[in-house]
Amino acid sequence: MTVPRRHWDKADIANRLHGEYGLPDVSSLLRNLNDARKAAAYGDVETPDLNAEEVASEIEDYVEAVNQFLAR
Repeated sequence: MTVPRRHWDKADIANRLHGEYGLPDVSSLLRNLNDARKAAAYGDVETPDLNAEEVASEIEDYVEAVNQFLAR
C-alpha cells in the first residue's frame, strides 16, 4: 500500500485499514492532529480539543493492534 503525502488522504487510508483489516480507526485522530498543526502554524482553523494523555493512549493502542496484526 502506498502512503499518500496529503494529510486527509492518510486519514482516508486509516479508515480503510479499519474497515478492511479491523485495525482501530484513527482517522479522526489524524484529522484532529492535522488541524492542531494548521492552527498552530497558520491560525486558519480552530484548535481541536485534544488531551495529550488520550492522544498518547490512542496511538499506543493503534501501535499494539498493528503489532498483533503483523504477528499473525
